[in-house]
Amino acid sequence: MINKTEKDIIKNWNRDIPLMVSINCVAFNHEYCIENALDSFLMQETDFAFEILIHDDVSTDRTVEIIKEYERKFPNIVKPIYQTVNQFSQGINPMSFLFPKMKGKYMAFCDGDDYWIDTQKLKIQVEEMEKFPDINMSFHPTYRLLNGKKDGVLSKHANKNRVFTLDEVVLGGGEFCPTVSLMFRSRLISDFPEWFTTIIPGDYPVQIMGSVNGGALYIDRCMSVYRVGEIGAWSNLSRDNSQKQKEHLLSFHNMLHKMNNYLDNRLEKEIEELIYNSSLAFIKRRAIDIDIRDEVFNIYRDIFSKKQKLLWYLLYRNQDLHNGLSKIKHLAFNK
Repeated sequence: MINKTEKDIIKNWNRDIPLMVSINCVAFNHEYCIENALDSFLMQETDFAFEILIHDDVSTDRTVEIIKEYERKFPNIVKPIYQTVNQFSQGINPMSFLFPKMKGKYMAFCDGDDYWIDTQKLKIQVEEMEKFPDINMSFHPTYRLLNGKKDGVLSKHANKNRVFTLDEVVLGGGEFCPTVSLMFRSRLISDFPEWFTTIIPGDYPVQIMGSVNGGALYIDRCMSVYRVGEIGAWSNLSRDNSQKQKEHLLSFHNMLHKMNNYLDNRLEKEIEELIYNSSLAFIKRRAIDIDIRDEVFNIYRDIFSKKQKLLWYLLYRNQDLHNGLSKIKHLAFNK
């Protein structure tokens, strides 16, 4: 736990400025890393007030106990939401619980297994966004953490601050802006449709909504760390998990259609491209059960080109042919 008291943190806050930032954090079985996240929030050096809203989805390890320790030490800053029934399993987005609690002019995001590394992060993002009153969203590059070591930088899109368009954000497919880097104006929430918080968890829909008016402000400063998860259920070869991946893909596509309809078909071309690319990537993934991939191919058969249909029958679904070609390639380039 950070070696600061609540008094140390709030002593420089200007009481004449309303609460500026609500930090949103989603936690589930993050016993091994939740302290890193919370400490990285509490180390922020600002002259404005911020709050930490942390949603625990019925963790089965010590995550809740750790959060309660922080709640006791920082009662005016750390404001948890403890569930008694796992909301993810009910198909409920945790943002439906966090958004109504927010009091800040801005909202920042960080999952419980990620963390910030720059004490000036909140200050910098707020100052930069204040320069662009019509822009609702900002983000920045982040380090990638793999097996406990930094392994490159994600989303380094430019060598200076700049504004990216809605189209650029949408075509990024949710990976263009790292969750751990995101900040939005809280006024954005009033624009969300009723179905918004019932769609699949994730911040990609929020990124789209945040970029609709004026695009997204990119700040060229690496101020956070994204922790790459361990190999788990999504990479398992079982049919059950393959079915879950299919359901996730279809839910993603359903969300895209809803967003496009809500925005009066403004994203028609971009959505078609995303659906095509994600469907093609799905049927090419050999870790997924072939029968499940075949189901997805048949669902989207009409959107695939003749070339991709031919490759599907000759290569993507033919493991023996794929293995044979891989051996030929290996022999040809490793003489």
